[in-house]
Amino acid sequence: MKMTDKKISILGAGTPFMPSLIYAATEKKEALKGSEFCLMDINPDSLPKLAKLGEVLAERVNADFKFSYTTNAKEALEGSDFILPSYRVGGREHMLYDIKIPTKHGIAGDETTGPGGTFMAQCTIPTTLNYCEMIKDLCPDAWIISYINPASHVADAVWRKTNLRYIPVCDCVAGNIMLFLPRILEKPPLNRKHTISDDYEPRSIGLNHFTWLVDLKVDGVDGYSLFKEKLLQKIKSGEAFKILGQFPWMPLDFGLGFKFLELYSVWSTSSSHITPYWEHERTLNERSRDPLWEDTIFGWTEKRWNFVEKVLNGINYEDYPEEYCFNPFHARQAIGVLSSIVADEGREWGGILFRNKGTISNLPEDTVVEGHAIVDKKGITPINVGDLPKPFIGISRQVIEWQELSVDAALNGDKDLLYQAILACPYVIDTIPAKKIMEELLVAHSEFMPQFK
Repeated sequence: MKMTDKKISILGAGTPFMPSLIYAATEKKEALKGSEFCLMDINPDSLPKLAKLGEVLAERVNADFKFSYTTNAKEALEGSDFILPSYRVGGREHMLYDIKIPTKHGIAGDETTGPGGTFMAQCTIPTTLNYCEMIKDLCPDAWIISYINPASHVADAVWRKTNLRYIPVCDCVAGNIMLFLPRILEKPPLNRKHTISDDYEPRSIGLNHFTWLVDLKVDGVDGYSLFKEKLLQKIKSGEAFKILGQFPWMPLDFGLGFKFLELYSVWSTSSSHITPYWEHERTLNERSRDPLWEDTIFGWTEKRWNFVEKVLNGINYEDYPEEYCFNPFHARQAIGVLSSIVADEGREWGGILFRNKGTISNLPEDTVVEGHAIVDKKGITPINVGDLPKPFIGISRQVIEWQELSVDAALNGDKDLLYQAILACPYVIDTIPAKKIMEELLVAHSEFMPQFK
């Protein structure tokens, strides 16, 4: 086998993110030459069409790729060099439990924060650790580049229980700094394949789904003041919201990000996830209605399948850059990290999770943090960025305690710990609805939480 021949296995490949993952891989066709992409999903229905899409996109750019598919996880994992977990345990139905059940009891529902995030962890951690056991047997040296949620919780559990090469990534930062910020700075976004470029160097740090832009260089000089000036101009003119309107998956929760920029001179790079902490009532009211993301972020829709059919029938993928789930910013990050390892690039990437170990100097050492790292054949080397801005230290420590208690509960199957975890979330302030939420979600998710049986 030549050095460039790799087996890349995608767990949960029936996801609507799969087309962009394939497209991003074709952009790295030289680094990934000769690779086999094995698509694995427990639901076989979409796999043949997505494998065919891979073949078509690869053929159009003369990429030397092979595509296979299976519903058997062991078959997919055996001999893998890279594994990309991208599953959502329980699918759309169980995602909605995590949103709607807390919301019904007056606590903002979210599948990665609050009670919903705690329970997503209870379901996702056992499944992920099962896959890890298979990986230890079948491909122990494989690199695992994961963008499953809740990312911090799952990473903490994997690192507590294994020594596998596990690299979690988050596309919030990628979406912000590869799509939104360039538009505000009037720089070309759609051909931006990396989170750090020669003309544009943003750095965002914090916790997963709780990150802050702490540094920005534009054309080699400090660009934060320029960004703030241009953004505030575009807010006043309404242009900022027009830019957001091009991306229906970017909720208007960005309005809180605008407020924070004015108040703290710091931009949130995960605005849609921080709103329950500061604007709980508004978030609760919005999520009491049918969530916007039911038809934009999760699950296949007829429109998406029609787009896949159009690509198979000859249209150019890149002619539809704003089509959600086909816009490749998230895939360019995951595939980019993978190819940086293969090609030993030593490239800086943002939106990567790792144990802190002093990288963010005013957060605990063992905390799972999110920041920037150099990626090469050795994996990741986190970049020391100094302090988290002072206004966010206290609440970040609360979020850390909530995350770690949630992982404790998932690993021990202890309902007392589970209740403590829910109560540790900064915006859960009443024991009575918290207990009702816990009891209902224990029933709703029971098939995916063997630790509590």
